[in-house]
Amino acid sequence: MSSRRRTWMPARLLCLVVLATVVACGGGGQPAPAPVTSITPTVTSDPTDKPGGTLRLVTGAMPSGDPGWATDAGSRMLLRLVSRQLYSYRASPDPVFTAAPLPDLAVGPPVVSEDGKTHTVTLRPSARWDTPGVRRVTATDVARGIKRLCTPPNPSPMRGYFAATVVGFATYCDELMKTPPEGVRDFIERRGIDGVQVIGDDSIEFHLLAPAADFTDVLALPAASPVPLEALVYAPNSPEYLENLISDGPYHFGNTLGDESYRLSRNPAWVASSDGIRPALADHVTVRTGVDAATAQAEIDADRADMAMDSTVPAADVTALDAQADGRLSTDGPGSTVLLTVGLHGPASAALGGGGVRQALVYCVDRAAVAAALGGPVLATTTAQMLQPAMTGFQSRDPFPTLGSTGDPARCREGTRTAADGGPLTTLVLLTTDSAEDAAVASALRDAFARAGVTLRVEAVPAADYPGVAVPSSTVGWDLALTRVTPQWFGNAGRSVFQPLLEPQWSGSRPADGGYRNDRIAQLLRDALGERDPAALSTRWGDLERELLTDAAIIPLAVTVTPRFHSANVRGFLRVPSLDAADPTAISLGIA
Repeated sequence: MSSRRRTWMPARLLCLVVLATVVACGGGGQPAPAPVTSITPTVTSDPTDKPGGTLRLVTGAMPSGDPGWATDAGSRMLLRLVSRQLYSYRASPDPVFTAAPLPDLAVGPPVVSEDGKTHTVTLRPSARWDTPGVRRVTATDVARGIKRLCTPPNPSPMRGYFAATVVGFATYCDELMKTPPEGVRDFIERRGIDGVQVIGDDSIEFHLLAPAADFTDVLALPAASPVPLEALVYAPNSPEYLENLISDGPYHFGNTLGDESYRLSRNPAWVASSDGIRPALADHVTVRTGVDAATAQAEIDADRADMAMDSTVPAADVTALDAQADGRLSTDGPGSTVLLTVGLHGPASAALGGGGVRQALVYCVDRAAVAAALGGPVLATTTAQMLQPAMTGFQSRDPFPTLGSTGDPARCREGTRTAADGGPLTTLVLLTTDSAEDAAVASALRDAFARAGVTLRVEAVPAADYPGVAVPSSTVGWDLALTRVTPQWFGNAGRSVFQPLLEPQWSGSRPADGGYRNDRIAQLLRDALGERDPAALSTRWGDLERELLTDAAIIPLAVTVTPRFHSANVRGFLRVPSLDAADPTAISLGIA
């Protein structure tokens, strides 16, 4: 893949392309599932690509392999090797197909009831676990994977997507969270979720709280992966889970190569003809742990390793690698949105409760300086919105434009002096983590606000403590919080962008919450989430974004992409946005 960014197809066109599948765009009352081949793209391999060889991965720490807790790139890369989902995103040079969920364990798209609230999925009969005796993956395994997402004391960060869509999940979750540790296994096996009905081994039925055109994307999350009965013996996301991992993917663990190395080989229980997602080109995959980012970069550059699972390219190396343009550096988007959440219950709450003052704050920021601090232009570009070009509803918009995205100190000064209740607004508290990246952004923001006569007092807290400070229950000690939104999928991705940000009852991981509650915005969110007409979906998400940006409860700053690097030995490096990395099963090895 070139070091230059891929041009993403506008989301409306993407939705129209996959409309016939009813996978990415949703729909109700459709007939029986379409054949898998009707929506599987044709991918022509590079002539130098070939199966075989050993893919050499390096990582700082080995992920647990637990799908319910796979939120980072390293965990998702491992899962691509050893786990399957009902639906998944296929590696392809065409971004249409990397953003549309395709049948994986499912034989086709869900069959959706006339009212849009029941989705029935039929499983392939040929998927197998690599257990002694090799047994099939069943609908019960799928239900089990979803039920265990609320295992105490550390439930899955992804549980919010199921609580927001599936009947009875939130109640089930509350009850499981209160269950003593010794009773968790029995609770999961004996108690069901009202909205998840197993129909024999082959089918599973999901009953939704409301129609959801993006429910197939929810089912494509790693958290929706099936889990075998044996896994309930081990604590979720634990070393014991990894040590006893049972695979239904193309690879499984063999004997370790040492204290810090793992070896995966082809899983004899995996049937290639049943998997239209994972080419599984390499014969073996090795994972060497304890490798930091700088060492990983040196090892890959010297062709002693092929890719890093978790670490990214050190920022100091990116510009030079991009200039080489030899194809080993990938900065494909889309990415994460860096933004400011305005706190309405902090020290300056009296002033920030008014929309006029919040709008003035938009003119205080220098987005160009923020993007530069984040490593732009290769790694960061300015943005005034939340939706990205790959998403349904995207339309370039900026309700408060400034020349070169550098801000307007005069308008900032005027708005913070004349529109603030209780007198001029001259000081604000900015909450960040104590990371070097956040420190650089905070410095750029502090300088920009100072030009308008507003002092930013930065409060940096450890990353582990940030969620507790940034997502409070009432009064907070900050006025602005630097936070990030990383969509869990792309295409019809509005839920992943806006619902964790705006819904007070959201469970699981979420960006900073400034206490913004607006009935009009809440209704627009409900309308967009429930829209079943693909032609109207773009308008719904666009209306929500426009209203939210105009009210300035959040201030988008920049979109950042993750730099990935691979060895000269790698062929067919294709990034999958939901993995935020290349698909390791689609890599072929051209030299070693």
